[in-house]
Amino acid sequence: MLGGNDVKRTIRTCLGLVAAVLIATTASAERPPNIVLLIGDDHGYPYYGFMGDENVVTPSMDALAAGGVTFSHGHVTASYCRPSLRTLITGLHPVQYVQRKAEILDRRRRDDPGYAALDDVAKRRWDIIETAAAMREFDTLPKLLSPAGYVSWQGGKWWENTYENGHFTEGMSTGWDMSTYGGDAFFEELMGGKGKDLVRKTMDPVFDFIDRHQEAPFLVWFAPSLPHVPFDAPYAHRKYYEDKDITESAKLYYANLTWWDDGVGRLLDHIESRGLMEDTLFVFVSDNGWEQDAHVEYRQREDSTIYNDSLLGNGGPLGKNGMYDQSFRSPIIFYWKGRIHRSFNTSSLVSTMDIVPTVLDFAGVEVPSGLTGYSLQPLIDGGELPERTHLVGYTDNRRSLTTPMGERAEGYYVRTHRWHYLWYADTGEEILYDVTVDRRAEHNLVGQYPELVADFRGRIADWKREMGMASPVIIHE
Repeated sequence: MLGGNDVKRTIRTCLGLVAAVLIATTASAERPPNIVLLIGDDHGYPYYGFMGDENVVTPSMDALAAGGVTFSHGHVTASYCRPSLRTLITGLHPVQYVQRKAEILDRRRRDDPGYAALDDVAKRRWDIIETAAAMREFDTLPKLLSPAGYVSWQGGKWWENTYENGHFTEGMSTGWDMSTYGGDAFFEELMGGKGKDLVRKTMDPVFDFIDRHQEAPFLVWFAPSLPHVPFDAPYAHRKYYEDKDITESAKLYYANLTWWDDGVGRLLDHIESRGLMEDTLFVFVSDNGWEQDAHVEYRQREDSTIYNDSLLGNGGPLGKNGMYDQSFRSPIIFYWKGRIHRSFNTSSLVSTMDIVPTVLDFAGVEVPSGLTGYSLQPLIDGGELPERTHLVGYTDNRRSLTTPMGERAEGYYVRTHRWHYLWYADTGEEILYDVTVDRRAEHNLVGQYPELVADFRGRIADWKREMGMASPVIIHE
């Protein structure tokens, strides 16, 4: 039988144990999630199993969509990679980013006593390096998350020279090899250098980072250069398509899609094996669109390569470097096991400008002023947000049959729930089509709906004023 002091000691011990459990539970509940950004490279929006494609093999992406919230009508901010990726890291539209970057470079030129004496070649080299370094003066996602205890890692496509320019803690892109400057090899450096080995050659760097940071919340920029060219998927991924009744260019592209999906699956498996799935928010989006339907051949001749055949290298005209819905559209997925309830949203118009505010919201970090997008967390959690009636987009690029990089242009589009209107202001070309029944834009309805065209032109003018665009802005670099 316990005496009075023994009872008190027992009660204190029990209370201490209860308090410890409560503290541990509260700490676990309050711990912000790990954040993994899964960024596809040239992944066209129709080409996933969960989007209804019957040919592509994408089980890992299908699993994320089955268990998370998928916004099927997401739009990126550029139909090619560098400006689009800048939105994902800063939350800014490419026009906003370039305007601010221009101010930074103007100041640095004035402050650099040796700049004026440089010859033209040296000035171009200076501009390339300083353009990437300008990101150090932006509030990037790693920088914003750092005060909340986050460590961060970069792997894959990264145009901004070194991961340090984006305020990542660690990364695979450690800086350009400037000895290649002026040659063809320098373009590979520009796109991320060794960072582009992610998935194609190795997964070890991201696995190592995760293993060393299981206790602290982490941010992972997982952006392997897939399904981007070259179309060189190993047999493990080609085998699904070799005997299918689809075109040769579709086989090449779809095999790279499956290679991407396999990389995602291996990352998911590793995180699950460390017991971190319920602590991790996954966000998926592609950087821009692509067109490669199963029965359309984009190899224009027998000796076609990505270098001598612009259609093989860039896909169909509705995709990359274009200004159609498919050029800018990507599904956006948010997956957090046990925290987010699955749903498939086919009605909301969302933008990649919404991703940074949403991630910060989930992490419990204040969203800075000056961002055009807004947090989607209320929608993800089953609540409501004021419905967007339209999205306005911009490009300084037009597809070209002579160069895969395209040619300079001034183009705008408006996307509503039903309509996609595009207008090249420099040539006067305009197209209006109903995305609900005419995905391939086969019927131009500009002449039948002049009142809609006038309304959309007005929305474009309003958007330009909001962006401070007195003249076209070059976002291509």
